[in-house]
Amino acid sequence: MAIAEWEHCLQYCDHRRLAVVEENGRGVRFVNKQQKHVALYRVDGCLLMEGKRCDFLFLVLEESRAFFVELKGSDLEEAVRQIMRTVEQLGKKLSGYRLEGRIIMTRVRTPAVKSTDRIKLEKMLRRTGGSLAVKVKWDEVEV
Repeated sequence: MAIAEWEHCLQYCDHRRLAVVEENGRGVRFVNKQQKHVALYRVDGCLLMEGKRCDFLFLVLEESRAFFVELKGSDLEEAVRQIMRTVEQLGKKLSGYRLEGRIIMTRVRTPAVKSTDRIKLEKMLRRTGGSLAVKVKWDEVEV
């Protein structure tokens, strides 16, 4: 069941086999072969109106998994901050969920070392059993 108080930002809640989150030629394909109950929410400009926030929140309801999705040009550190702030603001409503971060870039300027914000975000996600993945153009996740 979708989160009732977030219904105004719900894009869909069903059992689709392929869920695609896409903007400007980059995105994530969530492959749902077992047709689990999934939901997609628009975060930026709907669930959260102010401050730093990611673009979408994708939930796999039966498994209590939440994917925070940011589709970004090339500013990896800004994308990390956007997901981190969103997790801080919405994470309380997702208690018991495994939190995952997905950053999809147009291109990545690879820094020599991980930033403190990225390390902090990875630690936040790891505490729930989740992780952070950064990909160029597209990612595909089996749920």
